[in-house]
Amino acid sequence: MLSNRPITSCADCPLGAASASRRCEFLCSTRLAGALICAQGEIPSTIYFVKTGLISLSATDSDGTLAALTLRGPSSLLCTEAIQRRPSPHTLHVLSRARLCAIPGELLKRWIGPEHGPARALLDLLLDESHLQHLEQELHQGDCTRRVARFALIFEHFLEEQPDAVPKQMLAQMLGMRPETLSRCLTRLDRCGAIDASQGLRVRQPRLLSSMIGPAAG
Repeated sequence: MLSNRPITSCADCPLGAASASRRCEFLCSTRLAGALICAQGEIPSTIYFVKTGLISLSATDSDGTLAALTLRGPSSLLCTEAIQRRPSPHTLHVLSRARLCAIPGELLKRWIGPEHGPARALLDLLLDESHLQHLEQELHQGDCTRRVARFALIFEHFLEEQPDAVPKQMLAQMLGMRPETLSRCLTRLDRCGAIDASQGLRVRQPRLLSSMIGPAAG
């Protein structure tokens, strides 16, 4: 996204081209450097399209440690969580003076097409995949116990049906730890009553696991 050139006119904008036969539903405004667009954990109501400028996306772990920091520039679509009413995984700040085109989530869905049309179905699938990719990134954040607790919560419903579906060696690789470290974490979580490690990774106390991860668990 950082390699894209600034969009200086609606004629050069993909959203403008898509709205050629009607009025564009996106409203453009200027945001100054330092402006907050959305806070981590907030459910945004508006989607933003970047025409010019840079936006920083940061995320902190439950202990306040910076866990992720990236940049987005022209042609980036931000706060897409508004479409599915999901919390934002990042805090978004304007890094340099920016021109942003905004549209409420509900209006964007109508702009895309009918509720049960192919465009809406494909959009929901793409957003679900994007959400899963973010959850996968979170699996490598924090100490080993926190990673295991986060995995158990994220995949609780799948593991409840198939508690032995993920081999321990594969799970250890996914979470970036040694198999013996994973075994120690499972034993620790089992002893405190958070999971039942004798049946794979069955969750006993979701609230207890959540408390180990904090609000950045996703």
